[in-house]
Formats: sequence, C-alpha cells, structure tokens
Amino acid sequence: MPQNKSHHFVPQFLLRFFSVNGSSVGLYNLRSGRIVTGASLKHQACRDWFYGRDGKAEHALGQIEGSASSVLRRMIATGLPPKRYSDDHRVLATFLLIQSARTAQAVAAANEMANKVGELMLRYTLTEPELLAVLDDLTIELTEPAAQALRPAVMETPVILDLKIKLLHNVSSTPFVLGDHPAVKHNGLYSGADVSVLGLANLGLQFVMPISPEYAVVLYDEKAYSLGNPASNVVKLPSASIVMALNEFQWANALDNIYFRPGDDPPRWTPDHDRLAELRGNEQVSVWEDEVRLEGTKRAKVINVQTQRPRRALKMPLFRNRMSPPPLVNVGRLPLRDPDWALHVHRMTAALNAGVIPQEEFHVRTMPPQFLRRILRERAGTNAATTG
Repeated sequence: MPQNKSHHFVPQFLLRFFSVNGSSVGLYNLRSGRIVTGASLKHQACRDWFYGRDGKAEHALGQIEGSASSVLRRMIATGLPPKRYSDDHRVLATFLLIQSARTAQAVAAANEMANKVGELMLRYTLTEPELLAVLDDLTIELTEPAAQALRPAVMETPVILDLKIKLLHNVSSTPFVLGDHPAVKHNGLYSGADVSVLGLANLGLQFVMPISPEYAVVLYDEKAYSLGNPASNVVKLPSASIVMALNEFQWANALDNIYFRPGDDPPRWTPDHDRLAELRGNEQVSVWEDEVRLEGTKRAKVINVQTQRPRRALKMPLFRNRMSPPPLVNVGRLPLRDPDWALHVHRMTAALNAGVIPQEEFHVRTMPPQFLRRILRERAGTNAATTG
C-alpha cells in the first residue's frame, strides 16, 4: 500500500472540531493577513514527508491520535474533562506533549537553536581564519527533528501527570481559535523571567490548548495557581476579553496560520497590526554566553538558550498565584515541582534508552502512585462483582 507523503502536524480530527461541514475550516494567514473562509482540511498544517519516509513515526502518530480523538470528542460532548488519574487523563497528557513537539513551529525553533548554539560552539573550536570567515554563511539544521521529538515526548508523559486538568467552557460572543502550534506552554509564576522556566518538571508550568470554538483544556500546577471553583473541573468564560487574552497565546505561538470556524467574524477578534507584531516578533530562540561562578574563585562559561515564543510577558488570564515564586538561584537549579519524581523518570528513561529495561517495565515503573491506586481499586471492584 503506497504511503501518504502529506504528513499533518496538526491532526485533521482537531481541525475538524473547528469546521462546520467537516471538510473545510476558516484560515487567517499570518504572513499576508489573507482570510480564507473555506480552506480544505486536507491541505492544512501539513508538509510532505515531515516525519520521514519510512512511515514509522506517521504510523505511531495515527495510533495516538485515534485514542486522543476519542478523548476530545467525549470532552466536547459531555462538557467535562477526563477524570484525574484515569486512562483518558494519560492519553490527553501524552497528546498535549506530542502536539507541542511535532509542529512546523517546533521544528523551526529547534533548527534555530541548533544553528545558533552550533555557530557559537564552532567559534570556540575553529582556529583556521578561512573557516571562521565563512561561519556566518553556515546554516546548521537537524535531520528529521519532528520525528526525533516524538519518542522523548511520549517518554516524558509521567513528568506532567501531576498537573491538574480543567476544561474552559467559552460561553462568550468570541470563539476560541486554533493556531498551527496549538498546545502552548506557559509559566505565569515566572512571567518575564530572564531564563526559560518551561521545563516539564518546572514549578508553575501551565499548558493550554483550544479543542473547539467553545472549549479549551488546561493543565496546570495546582500548588502554584488556583483556577475557578475548587469544587469544579469546568470554568465558564462569559467574558469576550478573557477569551481574546487566551487566544493571544495562539496568535503568538503559531508559525503560519490561525484556524477558525467558518461563519465567525475574524475582524472582530483579530489583534490589530501593532499588537500582532508585539505578540510575535522575529526571533524564536535567543542564545548567548554567560559566566557563572563555581566553587571558590573558579568560573565557567555557559551557553544560555531562551525560547521567545510565546512572549513571556504575556499574561495568562483566570489564574491566581497561590505562592510567591522561589528565586531563580542559577541556570542549573531551576525550581521543580517534585525533584525526586523528575529524577526517577529521567533515570528510567536512560535505562530504557540503554536497553536495560523493556518498554513495559518503563511504563509500570513510571506510573505515578495515584494511577496505580486507581487501577488497584478498579480491579478490586471487578473481583468483588465477579465473586458476588
């Protein structure tokens, strides 16, 4: 059977949630400002052979998307997020991580980082004047970075299973929109910090992704923030200004296009030209060298890498800080939500990659205790029902 060379980096099932007829979607092109009210879903958010020609990554994505599609459909149909520590919870967390790593925007940022870091390192190692003279003309890119990012994203799922899930229900007159890099990470606890605090284990991490014009899912560090009524996992949004503030994370993070439901009114909720330029900028990654103090009088040079999208000065509405951010001591000691668990997952991942443990053992040994307790309760209930 011939392979499909057109690989979608935003799955068609997600785009379809923003469609009226199931085959087309509204499109706003960020480069030209052009609006298309009936763009074919088949040709959106895709590139030829984006995940490689062997078909392995595309096949794996198809399996994950099948499960994720069912979870998101249930969320939209019921107006409820998955139960915490359920199988649907894990599927959703995995999908968000993969979606944040698989897009053309993620690839552009990864290549920009590789190019800037590589050039900086080469300036330290090259001694030949003729090579240094052409270094500015050199472009360094990764080989199939989208495909290479998928496995780490799956392996890192256990790190974010502690994040609380809530569903935002948009009942305002302004719809949610979907960017071509829809799963956005943020850290409002360290908004405006000089270093990136978007690591998956970092204190204050937030994820947000629209799943339809009426719903968006958020995962967040409940020790750092409060959101809505503590007794409810759904937050209603009657305010159009709140929805527009959340949409800004899509405008700021997308690479080429913003998608919307045909029939909605783009001029009413599109940022003006100056605001759009402020949200986006041209640089995706900043790289610079710095000097840090070690023991005694020793010093060392380090390379700092800072993501620039979305702008860290953006404010995530609705969330209230429950704590003051611990100080950022230095680039090597960023605050983590659970350092012991993050280290455990890191060690298990290293063991899996080295072939010391099989995939099944990794899955069991990186399953948070809350998930194990839920499984044991379910099995106990099944056994009781059987014997009764």
